[in-house]
Amino acid sequence: MNVYLLISVTILLGLCSCEPVFDITDPAFIEECVREHNKHRSNVNPTAANMRYMTWDEGLAVTARAWARFCVFKHNIYLREVRRVHPTFTSVGENIWAGTAYSSFKPESAVKLWKDEDKDYNYYTNQCTKVCGHYTQIVWADSYKVGCAAQVCPNGVAETSFSSQPGIIFVCNYATAGNYRGESPYKRGGSCTSCKQETCIENLCQNSTRDALQSYNWTPDWDPALSTCGSFCLAVVIIRLISVPLMFACVYILQHRYSLFVYE
Repeated sequence: MNVYLLISVTILLGLCSCEPVFDITDPAFIEECVREHNKHRSNVNPTAANMRYMTWDEGLAVTARAWARFCVFKHNIYLREVRRVHPTFTSVGENIWAGTAYSSFKPESAVKLWKDEDKDYNYYTNQCTKVCGHYTQIVWADSYKVGCAAQVCPNGVAETSFSSQPGIIFVCNYATAGNYRGESPYKRGGSCTSCKQETCIENLCQNSTRDALQSYNWTPDWDPALSTCGSFCLAVVIIRLISVPLMFACVYILQHRYSLFVYE
């Protein structure tokens, strides 16, 4: 039995790609995504009177993961289709980042790049001199749920200048959605002064009922994982196909060379 185990482990190690994996259920990944969003939400200038505290949402993370699996740098084409991006929220926003140095990727870096668009945004005129929609979504006061996913793309991220190189795409979805034309992302004023019967922590309005974590037994019907086999899936299939005959062959050779026998 030990021989079989040794051979199986050897095969697994030999075929493992050892590329970074970002699990949407990993507490450290979740904590970093939520922390970085709230850090920037609590430090807006001018200060916000109605900025809600942001918490993780499993359904949004599932949607972000599904879209990231396409490895294409463009917004989810299903965002405006009710119930196809979330089982309960009827409006969902989205930010996307892509890069090539996936081995050193951190959510903190991507979120900061979105936040840094604030230099191109004027709150008082509610105008952008360049791209600033990622920033305004991050600090949209009514967006209080976030779910993110990072996907390694060995064949590159389509619609980028580095599409022929291995890369990574990072997607965050938000509810309720922000960036409504003609509206400011938040109401200017003293921190939390417009939050009624809520707790103000680090300039953000917290509500235990609204902020409670939810669990959904749901997957979007357009998730490519439902109809295709990704690189990890293919690796598992290959391992299953070759491991059994290889184990028997190795055991056969060992038995005849060293006269090994198994007794019950």
